[in-house]
Amino acid sequence: MMLQLSEGDELKALVTGARGFIGSHLVAALLARGFEVHCLLRQKKTAPTWLQGLPIHAIEGDILDPASLSEAVKNMDYVFHLAGLTKALSREQFYQANVDGTVNLLEAARKSNPALKRFVLVSSLAAAGPSLDGRPLKETDPPRPVSNYGASKLQAEQAAQAYAPDIPISVVRPPAVFGPRDTEVFTFFKFVRRGWWPIMSGGPRFTSLIYVKDLARGLVQMAQSEAAVGQTYFLCNDQFYSWEELAKFIAEIFFKELHTIVLPIPLAFVAAAVSEFYGRISRKPAALNLDKFRELKATHWICTNSKAKMEWEFRADYDLDDALAETVDWYQENGWL
Repeated sequence: MMLQLSEGDELKALVTGARGFIGSHLVAALLARGFEVHCLLRQKKTAPTWLQGLPIHAIEGDILDPASLSEAVKNMDYVFHLAGLTKALSREQFYQANVDGTVNLLEAARKSNPALKRFVLVSSLAAAGPSLDGRPLKETDPPRPVSNYGASKLQAEQAAQAYAPDIPISVVRPPAVFGPRDTEVFTFFKFVRRGWWPIMSGGPRFTSLIYVKDLARGLVQMAQSEAAVGQTYFLCNDQFYSWEELAKFIAEIFFKELHTIVLPIPLAFVAAAVSEFYGRISRKPAALNLDKFRELKATHWICTNSKAKMEWEFRADYDLDDALAETVDWYQENGWL
């Protein structure tokens, strides 16, 4: 059950990664439920785009600077940890941001806030890896990450569990997340808008999804559920889809006829390698690189939300068609499409 707050008893929540796509939606969800929201920002004076005008408390700090975290976590009721890297130039960069940053925050919470009600770690389906047999993954399945990103998120989870005797921890592994402000799945929308859909050879590829507003609500709900202490969950829609199905759904919104381009796996590998090479030269991580190629090559990135449904009544409120239409509307209204 969602805890209802009355006037004067605001709960305090710290959000890392609040500038980002998921983080900014989580901030809005917390504010809507009466939380006093504090955001850990590397540059406090720079107003984050998606947080402008919101009644947040900005705290200057960095998850890679342990000295800046003690005051940030002190007196918080909840910590939602979303900060980290999804793209990096090296394995070491992934581990520094995703593992060391998580440990720094947990250590600060252990030392400075023994009364913390919950530490929520937002991990990724990449930490579990793809399904090898076409069956939606459960939380009890052994993790088999295929990328450096996924391996770093798994190690962050394992590091967090080491703090479980001192800190009530919950971990969530979202699959592909879409919605307003997203820049990752947005690439998919851009291709469909132009009437083209590139696919890799090797047969259809399937994915679980969650709309960002469903995920944000689920994170708050999980944080307030006693059943979720010490647990890991997949939060996703009830169904999974092939990327071809999703492309057709979006093409219908745009009234577009789709033309499919099949990219042979060896050619995709070369494209990823070249893109990574130029990314290293420019010192800017490329969206397509060898790490991402290893993920894209897998055919079944699918999971089930049955555990969250059973233990604390999670549900995805948004119908897929409505969520996709709302996302397209936002992209168009903000000049992205």
